[in-house]
Amino acid sequence: MALSYAESLTSVEQANLAAATRFIEGFNNDDWGAVREVLTEDYVFHHPLGGTVQAGPEGMVSTWAGFKQLSPDSWHPIPVMIADRDYVAVLLPTYGTFTGAGEKSPPPTGGPIAYGMVNIVRLEDGKIAETWFGMDPLIEMQQMGVMSREPTRNLSQAAMANFVAFQLARPPRGADFDKVCAFNDAVVAMGPPQDDPRSKAVKIDIYLFDQEEPRVVYTHRMKTKPPYGGNPAVAGEISRDVVKRWFDRVHYGHSHIAIRGLASPHILVHPTGMPCEATYYGVDGVGEWLNEKWAAFGDLVVEEKLVVAHGEMVAVRWTARGISTGEFMGQPATGEPIVFSGISMYRIEGVKIAEIWETRNTLGILMQLNPEIGRGRLH
Repeated sequence: MALSYAESLTSVEQANLAAATRFIEGFNNDDWGAVREVLTEDYVFHHPLGGTVQAGPEGMVSTWAGFKQLSPDSWHPIPVMIADRDYVAVLLPTYGTFTGAGEKSPPPTGGPIAYGMVNIVRLEDGKIAETWFGMDPLIEMQQMGVMSREPTRNLSQAAMANFVAFQLARPPRGADFDKVCAFNDAVVAMGPPQDDPRSKAVKIDIYLFDQEEPRVVYTHRMKTKPPYGGNPAVAGEISRDVVKRWFDRVHYGHSHIAIRGLASPHILVHPTGMPCEATYYGVDGVGEWLNEKWAAFGDLVVEEKLVVAHGEMVAVRWTARGISTGEFMGQPATGEPIVFSGISMYRIEGVKIAEIWETRNTLGILMQLNPEIGRGRLH
């Protein structure tokens, strides 16, 4: 008989999940006492913009309360949270509105804040001792008006035709969809809206257009309340091995053959870490995504620093190194070494990768290419 989810966890892992959940809910509810209770006295966090901070409970509360001052309605749903021995990894979107002001903050825009994170925490005796925040400060600064936004990606003629055909065949029904993303050969419909506290699942439908009417060729549904913790029927070691081969053969070897061998035909890439924001679809889309990196940074290699896995879900904290050999986001090549980091989460189907949520320090890359960029200061 297969193990239930609860039976697949040790008592330590169950306690760690409870502490990590209380930590996040403390932020959501402005319950700073709860935050203090689940942190060790020598608590440390690592932030892509602020670096390593010896915060302790009071430092973390001060940091989070400061962000709540800028966005009083901000909150984190928790769609995925996995436990692995002394570590917990969580897919953690942020939603809110920039309506508040701080002593050194930019003036409020009144606009929305929405970006993804993949965080990893290390626990000691049921308390959080260390957190790695996987997020892109560039997106946060753009949404707060500190830095200009990148132009929206233009849809190809084929993708636009598919989007229109989908809308005609399946007109939006209120809260059914969060995002509808069109590609040359497919439309990916994702929902329901994840910024709605009533949402309890994420559903993906992929439609192809090789006939007059779009037809569903792939569906995946993941319950997110309580947070999805991985399928206990899937061996975590197999999932770890798939991701390790991805790093060895794709991130190190730059092998397009390996991409085809390790990526699911309907793979989705969420480069901003948001559950319902797919920028690349399919094996060819993944190749395009990686080629953009490889063209900008010659000999780019990505090294695993920490792996957290349960069932078919795997989170990896990584560091990337390469040489600036091509243009990146409008910045010319410098010929100098580049180092950046991030955290990614992978969902495995069978022995292939079906989804990737990636967060990276894009702002850190731009500041290495041009030190005049990103002089603003945020939490």
